Order: sequence, then C-alpha cells, then structure tokens
Amino acid sequence: MKIFKHLYYKFFCNKIIKYHIDYKRDKCDDRNILESVIFPFILAEFDPQSILDIGREGYQEFYNDFFTGRDLWTLDYEPKHEEFGSPDKHIVDSVVNLSKHFKKNQFDFILMNGVFGWGLNDEKDIQKTFNDIFEILKPGGIFVLGYNDDIVPLEKITGLKKLRAYKFKPLKTNEYVCSNGNHTYNFYIK
Repeated sequence: MKIFKHLYYKFFCNKIIKYHIDYKRDKCDDRNILESVIFPFILAEFDPQSILDIGREGYQEFYNDFFTGRDLWTLDYEPKHEEFGSPDKHIVDSVVNLSKHFKKNQFDFILMNGVFGWGLNDEKDIQKTFNDIFEILKPGGIFVLGYNDDIVPLEKITGLKKLRAYKFKPLKTNEYVCSNGNHTYNFYIK
C-alpha cells in the first residue's frame, strides 16, 4: 500500500512542477532534486502535518502548493520575500530568532535551504539556530539542510549533533552532493 502513496506523491509533485516551471532544468539540478525527489518522498514517507520552510525567494512561491492542506509556516528575513511565503503564516525575521516564534516539538518537517552560508554566517548565530531547530522539531521529525558552503563544519554544530543522520532512501545517503557540485543536502531525524 505504501508504494501507491509514493507513486501518488511523485505524480502530485510532478504535476505542480510542470504547471509552474516553463523551462528545462538539468535532471540533477539542486532545485529539481528538492522538488521531484525530496518533497515527494517526505510527503509519502512522513506525511508531515506541520512544516517550516526557512528562506524564501521568488522561484519558491509555488512551494506552498506542495503542502496544501497542511500547517505550513515560512520564514525569511527579507520583507520583500513575504509575498512568496505561506499566506497568513509567513514570518519576517532572522532565522536566529526561531525560538521567539515557535514552540518546542512543533514541526514534523523543517527545510532550511540556501540560508546556511548565505545570511546565516556567524558561528554563534549558527549554533543558536541549529539548537533551536532541534527544539522545535518533533521527535521523529525530519530536517533537511540545503547549502552551498559549510562555513562552520557540520560536525562542530551542537544542534546537528543532537539529531541523527538519516539515510534518505531515494538518494541512498544522508549527505547528497548535487551533480554540479555546488549544492549539498543533508538529512537528519530527531
């Protein structure tokens, strides 16, 4: 029965992508991996009801569609990015202030893509942010970290040490480097 759930979400996500993307992207492009591999698997395998997506840009506005009917929150420090966030559940603030906005064990799934090393650069802020992510992620919840530069080695980040590396089945690893070598996804579970 689980196979049908995976097929359903693969079709569901591909339909959203085809509707919104009018240009051809490389099969292993980091956005393609996120949208057509990571999102469908997380939806099918974890069925997250509460989601936090940290960091929004214009090209991600349609990401809200992947989580229709679920409690989706978005956060970005740029006021001009509010229009791309979750309607009525977008917070304009720094990722360093997560604990001011969310309670412990609130989220089933947290995605932080393109923030670490691109705005979240100070080691003290990095440590606080990842400790907060650990606190607001529910037990059994999944955390996906997407980044280009690990300005602080991941093994030195206290909040990540509290989480367990999660072998992401479709990619057969807990740390996936995209084919262009410029972007990496790490997978964790609480």
